[in-house]
Amino acid sequence: MDKFRLIVDPPLSGPINMAKDHAILYGISHKELLSALRIYRWVEPTVTIGSSENINLTVNKNYCDQKNIPIIRRESGGGTVLHHKELTYSFTIPLSSNLIPQSVEESFKRIVSPIINTLKMYIDGVEYRPVNDIVINKRKISGSAQTRKYGVLQQHGTVIMEIDDEILTSAICYDEYKLVNRGFSSPRQSLTSLKDEVGRNIDERFIEEFVTSLISNFSKEFGLNFVNSDILESENTVMKTYEKKFASEEWNMKK
Repeated sequence: MDKFRLIVDPPLSGPINMAKDHAILYGISHKELLSALRIYRWVEPTVTIGSSENINLTVNKNYCDQKNIPIIRRESGGGTVLHHKELTYSFTIPLSSNLIPQSVEESFKRIVSPIINTLKMYIDGVEYRPVNDIVINKRKISGSAQTRKYGVLQQHGTVIMEIDDEILTSAICYDEYKLVNRGFSSPRQSLTSLKDEVGRNIDERFIEEFVTSLISNFSKEFGLNFVNSDILESENTVMKTYEKKFASEEWNMKK
């Protein structure tokens, strides 16, 4: 079995979460470090936007400023995401690895398959929707984004545990054409959550159980032998530098 680092973090701030993912990618590319699966959460509601997105078109900045909701530009692509009451993962591995297809779409499909298998333990009707979504009855419960640099692939994404309707509909500017094209009349209608689907409160015990199942399914899917770990000191130095970047107006608000 391939050895993989397993990093399970408590809720952290947006800049730290993005900086830690970057540090893992950088560490794997510059040192002979093990690939990594990281599972984490967010200490407060946070909006992240894709690396090339125009913030003025996708985020209600006035609302976010009023509610002190951080807006952070990711290094990965994809669309604007509200991170709140969710579980997030990152999967970081050399592009040369034989565990993942080289095709972007096929790599998305392969990496999200353990998430699909975990959701199927709780919910019926879970499906992959190309290129990077997981849906239940056409309603999105998980989305992912990817970056490829320094010879390394990093994919990170979400599993929605609960939905705060007020923040969801106020913080992000949704593409009405895309919603209508998919048969929905509102953003809330197009999304679902574990709470919606299983009909029970998502407490810490449930999250711990879900994380355990998710780790097990990643291990089975890829044939991984996980080593409980955290980032190394060299990666921690990179993380501290990039935490400042992901907290800076210059990076986050660029057009």
